[in-house]
Amino acid sequence: MPIKLSREMQLTRGEFLRELPKAIGNLEHQVAGDKVIITDGDRRLEIRLVDEGTLDVGSLHLPMEEVDFEFMGYTQEETDAFMARFDHHTQRTGG
Repeated sequence: MPIKLSREMQLTRGEFLRELPKAIGNLEHQVAGDKVIITDGDRRLEIRLVDEGTLDVGSLHLPMEEVDFEFMGYTQEETDAFMARFDHHTQRTGG
C-alpha cells in the first residue's frame, strides 16, 4: 500500500527542481509535466508539484508549491529516512 505525504513549500517550481538532486542523492529521476518520478531499485516515488500562487505577507510575495509524495514499495522507516534527507536539503531558514 502506498504511503502518501504532502508538504507546502515556499519556493518556485524551478527552485524545487534545482534542489532536487541534492535532496534525493544519486537516485534516478525524471520530470514529466507536474510530476517527478524517482526510481530506487524496485521502489518508486512520485512527487507531484501544484502551484499554490503566492503568499502575501505585507510587502513580501512568497511563491508557494504544494508537494505531494507517493511512496510505493517503501517501508515507513525508509519513507521517514528519505523525508529527513529531503527536508534537510530543502529547508529554508530566515536570518
